[in-house]
Amino acid sequence: MRFLYGDSTEFDLQIDFLRLLNNFIDTGVRTIKYENAIFDLKNSIIERKKYNTSVIEDMNGFLVNIETAISESVASSKEQETFVKYADKSKELFNKFIEESKTKLSDEIEKEIAQLEKKIKEACEENRKILESFFIYDPIPIIEENYTIKAAEKGYSAKLKIDGEGGISSLFHIASSESPFWRNHVRARDFVKDVQIPARLKKPFLKKEPVPDIVNINDFIIVDLVLSDKELEVVFRKRLDSKAEAFRLKMKLEKEFSVEVYETEDNGTERSIENIPELKNELNYLRLQELGIKIIEKTKYLYPKKQKLETILLEEKDVFEENLVFELMQKVAEIFAPTISDIRKHSPSGEELSLKSEDEHGARHEIYLKKSEIKEKLNEIGDKGKTLSEFLNIII
Repeated sequence: MRFLYGDSTEFDLQIDFLRLLNNFIDTGVRTIKYENAIFDLKNSIIERKKYNTSVIEDMNGFLVNIETAISESVASSKEQETFVKYADKSKELFNKFIEESKTKLSDEIEKEIAQLEKKIKEACEENRKILESFFIYDPIPIIEENYTIKAAEKGYSAKLKIDGEGGISSLFHIASSESPFWRNHVRARDFVKDVQIPARLKKPFLKKEPVPDIVNINDFIIVDLVLSDKELEVVFRKRLDSKAEAFRLKMKLEKEFSVEVYETEDNGTERSIENIPELKNELNYLRLQELGIKIIEKTKYLYPKKQKLETILLEEKDVFEENLVFELMQKVAEIFAPTISDIRKHSPSGEELSLKSEDEHGARHEIYLKKSEIKEKLNEIGDKGKTLSEFLNIII
């Protein structure tokens, strides 16, 4: 499928951008409504807490006034010895009543707050699901992918952080169990066979000089993997047991390949192999480079397996925890704005944005998004809708 501007000139992005834009507007309206509700619920919690504090202060003041009045009455009584025991009993009864009333009120307020917090949690979960359905299709340009993979009892736990334009990052859980390759524990031989690492110096029988002890890591299991752009850090361990012998490889696969190799002995001590010249000279850098390339290749196979959105970060701030959905939508709108401006310039009608799709047979189909429809949707969120419209650079 090929995409053109409304005036039939070539459209650079080659996607159905108007469908994406419409999806964004729907997403923005729905999530901002939920976030507005969250703000209202949080304000209600603040008000309930203030009310509880205020009433308790009034109750405490009332109790002090009662006790003062009783004490003054006793002091002015001609029968103080008789009256004082009744006065003390009255104070005790009033004190008990006030304390029980304070406890009852606080319990009721706590129950109300618990219900409000439950509603906040539900609204946040709805926003997470809505944003998941939008960001899982990579709506903004990607700057970098960051993979984190850790061995579990069976298979792996994997996450993917996607850094996009505008300081937007999305963190996804990866369904690694759905990948035939990553479903079970993988070993070095699954990438490249017979990779050998000079682990230590040993003194052979009947020889004076120590020689490198070469370890074949064929059966070593990947237990930790971090991949960021062209940088890879991976740990191979002889067994899943954390005390087993392991090798940590830190690789940079750019124009010039570089690697740092560390060995972890059974006692947990980690040391750099490259600090020992006799071992460094035995490293097969081409073999290690081949291993790194294969690991990166297999790791990136997991990208389509990203599944559950755990959170979204805006300039490293958690969008859900800090209620930044509206700010997030503004940032996406800002990213979309130049493309919208280009489409508007090439659209024959001033009342709508238009593109054309062309199939493999050359048949063309018109794609429209009316500005009036955009306005109607954004009006549902009032001033925030107007702000989004301004960021989108849509003249309505």
